[in-house]
Amino acid sequence: MKPEIIVALDYSDIKPVREIVKKIGSAVSWYKVGLELFVSCGHEALEFLKTENKNIFLDLKFHDIPNTVAGALSSSLKYGVDMVNVHAQGGVEMMKTAADSMREECAKKGVKAPLVIAVTLLTSLDEKYLEKYNIGFSTPADYVLHLAKAVREAGLDGVVSSAKETGVIKTALGADFITVTPGIRPLDSSADDQKRVVTPADAKKLGTDYIVVGRPITKAEDPYLAADRISEEMR
Repeated sequence: MKPEIIVALDYSDIKPVREIVKKIGSAVSWYKVGLELFVSCGHEALEFLKTENKNIFLDLKFHDIPNTVAGALSSSLKYGVDMVNVHAQGGVEMMKTAADSMREECAKKGVKAPLVIAVTLLTSLDEKYLEKYNIGFSTPADYVLHLAKAVREAGLDGVVSSAKETGVIKTALGADFITVTPGIRPLDSSADDQKRVVTPADAKKLGTDYIVVGRPITKAEDPYLAADRISEEMR
């Protein structure tokens, strides 16, 4: 069922990771490992998720020269990750070089390549950011679409973007171009530090493929029930 829920594991220790994944159980199959968890105990966390037969979105937002990012993506293969991301602002050459290199390596090994997506504009940023840094686009949607087109040109599978841009991206680049949407908050949740947020039901209507949810599930009294309720919102 689309969109699928990806739970963000925003921890700096392996113990709460083990606990929350066990509590959520069968309600969720995808988990996001970001910078905090990866730097603190990444190898251990990734191995644990694989023993639990979970899908992994390695959210490290690689952004460097093409060869360096290509090497980083290739190195991520040893963890058996299912999705990785780079920064679209790194440019078409960086994205294409890194994705092509990793896919070639997977083909040689006879293994399925992870989805490769790119971050467009972080959901903590809005029009004020565009104005302050003289980006040259009047709205986040305009800038996100500009970056998404570059991602498509580079041959990547999709983008990370706010659900508010999903419709524009799907219309311009096709329904098969994946959108992964952070900043999702159920109706009864706080927006916290996210500025461009939508509900799970909104995300489904807008056609996104994956939604990233953190605190509304991980901080819930019953994480399994919280995840199940979000799934219900999207049915």
